[in-house]
Amino acid sequence: MIDEAKFLEIVSETNADIGALIDLTKDREDLRDLLVKHLLETDSINVYYHSYLILNEASKIDPSIFYCYWDKFVSLLEKSNSYHRNYGMDLLANLAIVDKYNKFELIIDLYYRQLYDKKITTKKKCIGNSYKIIKYKPNLTTTIITKIINSLIINDNSEKHQNYLISEFLKLLALSDNDLLDITIVNRFLKDVLADTTSRKIKKEINQIMYRAMNLKTKT
Repeated sequence: MIDEAKFLEIVSETNADIGALIDLTKDREDLRDLLVKHLLETDSINVYYHSYLILNEASKIDPSIFYCYWDKFVSLLEKSNSYHRNYGMDLLANLAIVDKYNKFELIIDLYYRQLYDKKITTKKKCIGNSYKIIKYKPNLTTTIITKIINSLIINDNSEKHQNYLISEFLKLLALSDNDLLDITIVNRFLKDVLADTTSRKIKKEINQIMYRAMNLKTKT
């Protein structure tokens, strides 16, 4: 049985050494329970942050042992604290590969509500995590891409922040399977961005994506 007091002593440190705890999660269900408990219920930043770090790394290594915590991770998306919502997005994206009951489809609107958060980092994380989700749930590609485009069209960001988000979205497009995209919706958005943006970097990235798409279409 994991000693909770000892656990809290370790993760309360600002520079906590969490490597051993990451390794232990594979065989210790009681530790996994403890991590989830303190991620969700503890007010101490160090404690819930280190609990998240351990869970995030461990769920990348063996996501199957964390699928039973799906609903608890979903509850993070409804927290008022944006850090908690960010953690929830990461953990759920890690579990997409083992989502055998297609639970993500039930929370897709809640997940992508984070695109409208006030914090740019939360919006970026939502876009950035989408590749993991699309990779294992290709049937959701058009739905997810459309949700992201719609959020970018409703532009209440500064030009710098908008370019930051568009750049993250373009990385997602570059990794996505063209055959699974709604090309009409994507091309319309990209052409609008080309017409509006002053960023040479954004224009170059869009032209590369459109050139790649044309070449793939020609080959087929």
